[in-house]
Amino acid sequence: MVDSQPLSQANTSIVIPSAGHLQPDADASMLQRCLDTLTLLDPPPAEVIVVVGDEFQGEPPQQTAGLPLRVVHRGPGPFDFSRAVNCGVLASRGELVLMLNDDIEAETGDWLGIMAAHLSDPSIGAVGAALLYPDRSIQHIGMEFDGAHPIHSFRGCQQSEAAAGGGDGARDVIGVTGACLLARRRDLLAVGGMSLEFPASYGDVDLCLRLIRSGLRVVVAPAATLIHHESASREPVIESWEWERFVSRWGEPPHRGPLPANSESDRNYDSAMTADQVDGEDRDQLRHELLNLRDRALGAEARNQFLTNRVAHQDDQIAELEGRVAERDTRIEEWKNRVAERDTRIGERDARIAERDLRMAEKDARIAELEADNLRLHEDLARPAIIRLARRLVPGSGRHERA
Repeated sequence: MVDSQPLSQANTSIVIPSAGHLQPDADASMLQRCLDTLTLLDPPPAEVIVVVGDEFQGEPPQQTAGLPLRVVHRGPGPFDFSRAVNCGVLASRGELVLMLNDDIEAETGDWLGIMAAHLSDPSIGAVGAALLYPDRSIQHIGMEFDGAHPIHSFRGCQQSEAAAGGGDGARDVIGVTGACLLARRRDLLAVGGMSLEFPASYGDVDLCLRLIRSGLRVVVAPAATLIHHESASREPVIESWEWERFVSRWGEPPHRGPLPANSESDRNYDSAMTADQVDGEDRDQLRHELLNLRDRALGAEARNQFLTNRVAHQDDQIAELEGRVAERDTRIEEWKNRVAERDTRIGERDARIAERDLRMAEKDARIAELEADNLRLHEDLARPAIIRLARRLVPGSGRHERA
């Protein structure tokens, strides 16, 4: 396990999108409960940015002891997790940015340092934590693909079961949940932030796939453990159009394992240009538009790569089918040759049979001829004159008769 580096969390901006919903069966809001548990962090993070919208219930949070807190309004419109995160990222000043749901509770003060320590490895682009339900069963310790669907590994299992399956150690995954995701701010900006194409679902795995495609790794660090009251603030419903958008971007099934880097298209999404270099009165709007353009460019490239791979796969299938047709035609030609050879042998055999039948007919005719000759001879020999002549010719036959 990577050693914890507590000082790394001191340069982390924590971004919490929130609607201010109350904790079930409690007087305090989920957001306030989350903020209270963040005071366990020592040293504290660089800042905590709470992103709110028109739907926020109650008063925006006030300062919490030991936390440098700021409130950012994401603008009008229904709740949009991806847009809220992007607003927080653009407003952040830390080198690292942690996306955090307001229904998360910390039990210790070391989890963020454990996560941040992994980002000392320049090959890692995003880090996730182990999230447990209140009953201590697993909600999230990384994502994997089940067919084409991204799912949470070991979801609903006990921690001992995950440990038996090798899920208790830090490992590479295809994605981690946006409920608790730590990344470098520059990497988030470089890949276009959270995609506005996914306002509620699939935005986190889409972000992770884009980070992987840019050449970075995504890891989950189960040693960092938090409690997640998942979907306590909204119903866990995935709309069909969200799935269709995800498939349209990444294909069905999506890539498994390493994804190709952008260098293949001669584009560099890790350039020095960042969204916060835009000037003008509509600075925030331009920042969002720039992030959106980057996201759409990466999405289009991912879709193009999927289509290219699909065409190549179809070409391979066509080549395989053509080979099978050619092989079939060869077998048919061989079969025709064998049939022709068989027909030739049958013709030769029929000719031999006809020749044999002819010889047998000739033999039968000769035998019939001989039998006819023999019959005539017997008839001639049976005539009385011939018998008398024979008797005269036989010596002594006449004397015998006279005696």
